[in-house]
Amino acid sequence: MGNKDGSISPRNGHTLMVLAVNRISGGPNQKEASLDDQQDHAREWVADEYDGPVEFRFISTINKGERLDRPELREIEEELRTGGFDLFFAEDLGRIVRGTAVVALCGIAVDHGTRVIAPNDGFDTNDETWEEDAISACKDHVAHNGHTSKRLKHKLMNRFKKSGGAMAREIYGYTVPDDARTYADWVLDAAATPIFQEWFARLRRDRNCSAVADWLNSKGVPVGPYARNQKWDGRMVRRVTANPVLKGTPWRGRMHTVKHNESGRRKSVRNPKGPKYLECPHLAHVDPVEFEEVNALLEAANRGMGRKLIEGKDARAGVPKKRTVFPGQHAVCGVCNRLFYWGGHGQNDHMMCSGVRDYKCWNAVTFDGRDAARRMLQAVLGQIARLPDFDAVFLGKVRADADKRLSAKDGDLRQARQELESVFKQEANVADAIADMGLTDILRKKHRQLQDRKRNLEARLRRLTRTPAEELVFPSMPELRQRAVTALEEAESDPAEFGRLMRLLVPRLRIFPVQLCDGGGLTSRAELMLDLAALLPDRDLGNEATVLRSELTVDLFDPPQRAAFRERVTQLREQGMTERKVAETLGLTVTAVQNASALERTMREQGLTDPYLLVGEPPADCSRIRRHLNQRYRFEPLPLDGLS
Repeated sequence: MGNKDGSISPRNGHTLMVLAVNRISGGPNQKEASLDDQQDHAREWVADEYDGPVEFRFISTINKGERLDRPELREIEEELRTGGFDLFFAEDLGRIVRGTAVVALCGIAVDHGTRVIAPNDGFDTNDETWEEDAISACKDHVAHNGHTSKRLKHKLMNRFKKSGGAMAREIYGYTVPDDARTYADWVLDAAATPIFQEWFARLRRDRNCSAVADWLNSKGVPVGPYARNQKWDGRMVRRVTANPVLKGTPWRGRMHTVKHNESGRRKSVRNPKGPKYLECPHLAHVDPVEFEEVNALLEAANRGMGRKLIEGKDARAGVPKKRTVFPGQHAVCGVCNRLFYWGGHGQNDHMMCSGVRDYKCWNAVTFDGRDAARRMLQAVLGQIARLPDFDAVFLGKVRADADKRLSAKDGDLRQARQELESVFKQEANVADAIADMGLTDILRKKHRQLQDRKRNLEARLRRLTRTPAEELVFPSMPELRQRAVTALEEAESDPAEFGRLMRLLVPRLRIFPVQLCDGGGLTSRAELMLDLAALLPDRDLGNEATVLRSELTVDLFDPPQRAAFRERVTQLREQGMTERKVAETLGLTVTAVQNASALERTMREQGLTDPYLLVGEPPADCSRIRRHLNQRYRFEPLPLDGLS
């Protein structure tokens, strides 16, 4: 059994062992049949060079050639290190790795007596210059990738700027005909416009994308045709909200890819040069000013709110971001200013100060969270019903303030234009610095800040230069009262919507421990602010907004008998009834009447009108409050301005 040219011979003396690599990138125009073609190429080349028995070991993959974390690369290296192969074959070195890492694999093969052949590159490790040849071939493959990428990016961007071609995939609210070639061919779905307008109005009120997702799902609004999920979620809402096609200006080039050299992966990052925009007014669902303002509000509200990375990774990856039920993530401890968490003393439906768990607060008093929400709802509805009508003086002040803001528009315009001109100059300076020094972290941060500032100023200019608003139409108190009651009643059956609305109407909610003035256990009392301005389309009422705010106190407990009947017992006793007669009238025992009278006497002695006292330090006579006695306890209250 001889060789045609005498250059190839099996080391085992009878069968030629060949390791062959076949790879395609997996692009839309590539087919798996190409893998079979590469295998056929290997068989044909070996058959031309050797006419004896051959055993092939094929490693086929569909992956990017730049990727260095592919498992088949480890498999190839392990196979080469066995020293059991005579030939290592690939059509070209780029089929193995499209980069210089392939040189190391060729070196491993040579060290273990395996000849490497890449006929399309004219590469053979039998040549003394094989290492130089491998590096030269790698250069060609890398350059081909780079040139192709630049050519495609330039071509597609040119089509976008020239005619609106290179379209993105459509989202909800648009229809793209099968023969569409540019954005001019897109058709706006008129039925989606009121949906988007309400969508943005809700985000302006409370910046809660998850709440909007719940609303869209409840309305049966379909997701886009290319959405992976079939229901809306907060991330999807935020993504669509930021898409400028909604204001009639599609974009391209917002993101670009950079190579992570250790893994060979390409990651999508924000393009420091910024995207290019195309004016398509026929695609606008939302007013451009509204679009910019709402997105600016969302960015400001969400900045710095993500999970913190540790060594570049999310330490809580895989832990779901659960949405809590009101008053979760809203109720704050009046002692240490920390949030209350669900779960207290082994009761999942009770809430307790989070500081207690870390031995930083002594307030271990718990309360039933769902019962507390019901009590607060009743108190809010009662307060709304008691609010007096607006008087003429208040309405006059509101209208005068609106007129004042309108008259100051010219000055605001000049100031906004001057600030925008300053931002343009700073952007030019940053661009020059990037050209000189490259894109550093400091310059990247400065560029992002300038972009945010420019976007806000441009939105402000559009708002100031658009058609003047009509005269302020302020709702009457009966209208506002009915609006609040209707919203609360409709939201009560949906926990997520109820929580969203309550957080709007009750911007501040603090929980304090209280105790009867004659002693006993500690209980919880809520002090909250009710703000009906949240229901108005324009909440910028200045100092006049205080008339729509009121303070409420809500007891989150059922009072003991002596406190519940104290006032009635006192009234009947003052009318001359005996204790026994009062007991019969109220259905109480004589002892209960005596206890109620004793509580009244204690209040009078202490000059109190409320039998409950706020507790500012751990009570000595309460056996259940013992957190402060633990050696780990360190009282560390948060500042008031740190309230959520």
